[in-house]
Amino acid sequence: DLSVFRAFPLGGTHRLEARVEATNVTDTPKFGNPESDLQAGDFMRIFELYDAYAERQIRLALRYSF
Repeated sequence: DLSVFRAFPLGGTHRLEARVEATNVTDTPKFGNPESDLQAGDFMRIFELYDAYAERQIRLALRYSF
């Protein structure tokens, strides 16, 4: 996960904040468990990703405080 933000003072108590937040920046897959049936022809092969796998996400935001 990566988060970068910068605040810009606008005078007095006013402020503008710019943010960039990213998850799974390297887009690395999380593989599921291999087939565990010894009699199966696909023994020890992986066919799916881990259920909780999250794709790469990037969020941009501006925040104005007064």
